[in-house]
Amino acid sequence: MLRLDLAQEPRLLEIEANTHQRLGEAQRRQWLGEVAELQESLRHITDKKKQAERLRAQAGHGEAGAEALS
Repeated sequence: MLRLDLAQEPRLLEIEANTHQRLGEAQRRQWLGEVAELQESLRHITDKKKQAERLRAQAGHGEAGAEALS
């Protein structure tokens, strides 16, 4: 799993965009195993984005915003 802090959030968005592109290709080519794996990756990416949102909210309230997500 990817570990990140808020400074790395732009990279997470790049990974998400790339994964969507790869998913589209896998769907067009009917690579069902690849489709399933990419969908699972997108679920993990969504979880990381939610963690980043929580971290951002904590940082906004003066809490430790520099701690890494896991």
